[in-house]
Amino acid sequence: MANLVVEFDPVTHITAGALGKPGERTFYVQAERGLDRVTLLCEKEQVQALCQAIDEMAERLQEEFGIPPEKTPAFDEVKMTVREPVEPLFRVGQMALGYDASRDRVLLVMQEALDEEERDPQEARLYASRAQMLALSAYASEVAARGRSPEVRALQAEARSRRNGHGE
Repeated sequence: MANLVVEFDPVTHITAGALGKPGERTFYVQAERGLDRVTLLCEKEQVQALCQAIDEMAERLQEEFGIPPEKTPAFDEVKMTVREPVEPLFRVGQMALGYDASRDRVLLVMQEALDEEERDPQEARLYASRAQMLALSAYASEVAARGRSPEVRALQAEARSRRNGHGE
């Protein structure tokens, strides 16, 4: 059975962010092409890894191919916020980044995480400019860093251990 592929070539908007209170946030990657929107559910660690991969790709393009670095654009937080209603197409399992030099576009491929192997995973292919991806990286890195403070995490971990996993 063929997998569902959503392709936005190119995106008109792309972002990664979170909704909810620190400690209870849900992370997403969201892209738009005109009036079409795709939202994908991610883990915080996946968003952080995506940001790191984007930054490394930008450096590699300069070192290996002499492509001048894009200035990291200033982002408008209101525009970069994940837009509601949020109806994720799928939970992300694997991600990959590529670069199309002939069009100067970055390709982000995200595949669905599957519990059972009875069908092929759904996939999203999102083509964006280097500037769009650098803005995504800058914004999402900042959002991921807004989590609970180390002190709060330590207190919550201590409270859980005292309850030995029982009750709130």
